[in-house]
Amino acid sequence: MAKRVARLAVSAVFWLVVFISRNLRRSHPGTCVVLYYHVVKDEHRKSFARQMDTLLRLANPISLSRPIEAMSGEHHVAVTFDDGFRESLRNAMPELQKRKIPVMVFVPTGCLGLQAPWLNESEQRTEGGVVLRPDEIKEFNRRSIVSFGSHCVSHRSLPTLKDRESKEEIFQSKIELENILGEPVKTLSFPHGAFERRHADWARQAGYARIFSVSPEFAFAQPNKFVTGRVRVDPTDWAVEFRLKLAGAYRWLPLAFSIKKILKGAFLRSRAGR
Repeated sequence: MAKRVARLAVSAVFWLVVFISRNLRRSHPGTCVVLYYHVVKDEHRKSFARQMDTLLRLANPISLSRPIEAMSGEHHVAVTFDDGFRESLRNAMPELQKRKIPVMVFVPTGCLGLQAPWLNESEQRTEGGVVLRPDEIKEFNRRSIVSFGSHCVSHRSLPTLKDRESKEEIFQSKIELENILGEPVKTLSFPHGAFERRHADWARQAGYARIFSVSPEFAFAQPNKFVTGRVRVDPTDWAVEFRLKLAGAYRWLPLAFSIKKILKGAFLRSRAGR
């Protein structure tokens, strides 16, 4: 809780500084934030609906299945779901459909119709569920607001696998999902947000047009950038927390993590040199 409050406080200050700086300029470029959800349980559907109302008031929702162009002076937001849990989409989809908010869903093709094998029994109740079946994916894909992307095959963290296995995860999931949808699959979200340079290179070789990370940064600032950052949101986020994430105010975090890593490395080296 303390860490959550601290992040919110820093993000609020960061947003205020950026807001003042931005409004001192005569013109400013368009911005975009890609949100990603994992779970919307039955008891959180109303909270999710309120978040989508807030999204419509503060940003322009866009589809990731079409070419992206951030209009000057406007703030855009895209909604994504990782894992493709049936309960989550059962709750989220009517709210998105009602508001005509596009959504992209990333599914692990080796887990379709199964309880998420990467979660324990306790986590299943709060953070998981059953992944969509192939026929459910086809049904959702008929809706104009929905598109699907790959989340690899087994949902294992690619850096923990041998190169042959991780390459198969990237290539095979694309083939399997295309067989279900009957159309090209151009997007990929790495499980746990974990990947290294070679995994991105293989994704490009496999034919993906864009891959998504879990780094909370503005998206599409560079139109041809292959890796797109996203911001994690949950239906249980506080209202002010969600607004700040929606505005891109948490994008200071990657820099903070990098500085922390550098300082930790320097500390360990100094200890080793004693």
